[in-house]
Amino acid sequence: MSCWDLLAEFFVSGEPKAQPRVRVQKSGHAYTPDAAKGFKERVHWEAKKHWPLNVAQTSSTPFRVDVDFFLKRPKRLFRKADPNGPVYAPKKPDKDNLEKAVLDALVGANMFLDDAQVVSGLVQKFYHEKDGSRGPGALIRISRWKEEE
Repeated sequence: MSCWDLLAEFFVSGEPKAQPRVRVQKSGHAYTPDAAKGFKERVHWEAKKHWPLNVAQTSSTPFRVDVDFFLKRPKRLFRKADPNGPVYAPKKPDKDNLEKAVLDALVGANMFLDDAQVVSGLVQKFYHEKDGSRGPGALIRISRWKEEE
């Protein structure tokens, strides 16, 4: 039997930012805008703080990354009748671009060798809680596939 072994769980504060698309200048020079740079740096440093030191990596190690994104709650959802807890956020940024920013930051922090090793994971987008107990940010859980003997 096999299962997922949770390695790290942490919350990154601040408005989640999506990985921007590569742009090409008229001269033909390709570059990636810095729109997500601050968010990716926060993910990088939080991951480093919570990563266990005894994790051995190979290029064939499968990982699972679950991410709950909490976007800034719009004023229209602060009415008394609105639920206090997280509410799904069916708006931009796209969840796949948010996930890409997180995975790129985790690779940069050496959590795994390549984001191709991430084979599974649930990614969800919410507006944050109404009471402010947890503001905008991302809850990230990283697990590794473990073969049971």
